[in-house]
Amino acid sequence: MISLQLNDAVIKSLSRHELNILRYVYEHSDAVQSISIQEFSARVSYSSATVLRFCRKLGYSGFAEFKYALRSAQREAGQAAEASGTQAGSPDFRIDLLSSNIQATATLIQEEQLNQTFHFLNGQGPIYIWSPGGITDITAEYLEKLLFSIGRQDVYKIEPARLFEHLIRGMRSDALIVLISASGSFGTTVRLAKLAQMNGIPILSITPYTSNEIADLATVSFRFFTDQRENLGAEYTSRLPIFFIIRTIIQCYLDYKAAADQEGGAHDPSV
Repeated sequence: MISLQLNDAVIKSLSRHELNILRYVYEHSDAVQSISIQEFSARVSYSSATVLRFCRKLGYSGFAEFKYALRSAQREAGQAAEASGTQAGSPDFRIDLLSSNIQATATLIQEEQLNQTFHFLNGQGPIYIWSPGGITDITAEYLEKLLFSIGRQDVYKIEPARLFEHLIRGMRSDALIVLISASGSFGTTVRLAKLAQMNGIPILSITPYTSNEIADLATVSFRFFTDQRENLGAEYTSRLPIFFIIRTIIQCYLDYKAAADQEGGAHDPSV
């Protein structure tokens, strides 16, 4: 995967069409580097004007500079792979891909997002973590245990969807709902996000970089890069970037608390 050094503000500025273009670029980065803007426009089924607008939102003057950035990133990735002796399909190649996803995910984590999260961690309101089943349950449990480990009280991991819906309707306004989704489009999670927004309950979401309704509804949105994968119909997309985001939030919060204590007392970051 090629990292384009994006952040959540840039992703949120992209229209649905532009997000579709971004997804195409990540899935076909090799081919994009050698074609004209007209051919690229035909492949993504959007106008050249839309492609140019997409490039400029990413900070490039045009499609030519955008392709140059792709080639530079590809060259750096190739040099790193050559130095390590990795080949496509090998275990080392898969490890490098996971590492690339983590590095790209790190570029999406911004100080403003962390400060907003610290506000909720410092608060007295309960934190409800949606545990939708499957592999994602492991990430929800990981977050729950880390929150307990730093002394946060009133943390609840909720599994039954109907129970969660009932709780949302009666939640305090200072509560926080955490929604984690490997796809960003799981129907039940989307429904919970909509219900929480209707009831004025803040949402912290962890979802993919691609366009998704859960991130759009969230108060604080963390995004990650990963490769959507299936095997014989079973979804087994890596949750490693999600674990990375959770660990980063907790570690940065501990650093923030330590710095606040050195300054003579905790302070609430601006929201």
